[in-house]
Amino acid sequence: MTGISGTDSLLASLQTPPATARKDSKNLGQEDFLALMITQLQSQDPLKPMENGEFIGQMAQFSTVTGIAEMTTSVNELASAYNSGQALQAASMVGRTILTEDSSALLTAEKPLAGAVELPYATQAAKVRIYSDSGQLVRELPLGPQDAGISNFSWDGTLANGQTAQAGRYSMTAAIESRGGDTALATYVASKVSSVTLSGNGSGTQLRTDTGASVGLSQIKAVM
Repeated sequence: MTGISGTDSLLASLQTPPATARKDSKNLGQEDFLALMITQLQSQDPLKPMENGEFIGQMAQFSTVTGIAEMTTSVNELASAYNSGQALQAASMVGRTILTEDSSALLTAEKPLAGAVELPYATQAAKVRIYSDSGQLVRELPLGPQDAGISNFSWDGTLANGQTAQAGRYSMTAAIESRGGDTALATYVASKVSSVTLSGNGSGTQLRTDTGASVGLSQIKAVM
């Protein structure tokens, strides 16, 4: 059993700086936690001192609180570094052409409709179909022999009868045809990054393309 003199020595070793030296805070900090524990020791009955196990348990709780605080600081620093890296990565993409998933694309007199599909395996049966805003099929583009991976395509607006389609937005689908049934493919649109918008912490970085779309870094399929 720890005597009164032993308890006084322990309390002296645990003394915290005066309250005036601590910063004002509405949260319970390490010094406050330790001060409460010392007050508890000072107020205990000398004839019924705190059990060693209970004291060790409170010290373990104090260590846990300290560890959580340090871990939170480390996670915040890691998140800050990651967001800064995202911002730098986004800034380097200005002027680059990117692929983002979309089921429609813009055709203009100066620029053809450009996009890509991702093939899960090598094939000669992949096709892209272009539709007008009324849902009418206006052009079918066979991609020919292709290896697995990203396969690019473009349409200059020429229709099957040789005439030129009007400028505007057209929808598109893609698939690998087979006797057992078609395998649908996602379509991607090519556009050029014109500017970058950064949020306060970098986590909401957005890229603005020449088509007027705003996309996040996670939406980019490829950089060309």
